[in-house]
Amino acid sequence: MAITKVDSLFFHPGQKDRIEQMRANDPAETPWTPLSKPLSECRVTLVSTAGIFAKGDVSFDYDRERAEPTWGDPSHREIPRTAGQDDVEYSHLHIDTSFMAKDRNVAWPVDIFNDYESEGKIGSLADTLYSIMGYIPNFNPLIKRTAPLMVEKMKSEKVDAVFLIPV
Repeated sequence: MAITKVDSLFFHPGQKDRIEQMRANDPAETPWTPLSKPLSECRVTLVSTAGIFAKGDVSFDYDRERAEPTWGDPSHREIPRTAGQDDVEYSHLHIDTSFMAKDRNVAWPVDIFNDYESEGKIGSLADTLYSIMGYIPNFNPLIKRTAPLMVEKMKSEKVDAVFLIPV
């Protein structure tokens, strides 16, 4: 079987050099904080990069992205863990969201983590789950504004671990 390498920068080759320069040359330089307790005792949350938002909430800014293809919305959406499959919008300009509309667990595995909680594999799933856009060429606003807001909320909910679900 042939393995095909996926080039996530295929449509934006001008970004490749910039992204490559940000990668750590030494994997040991990658920030890492080990868990201080077993996962079965941790409160966890999910962060999907699928651009999911609750119905009735403000969508991500697709109009600006269409007008400025090298811009991606750096904001986030908070979604209650109790939101069901049909309580959210699955919308993203760079992926086929029809799969999520049929089964959210392909990009936002809430049901799977609810099962993990019931099975004792995780301590509990936090009340708030998160979604961002996976396409953010200028990610400084994400790092400087959005991430701190998310972290603040996570800390207020006593979250111990975050599972990032990239798409």
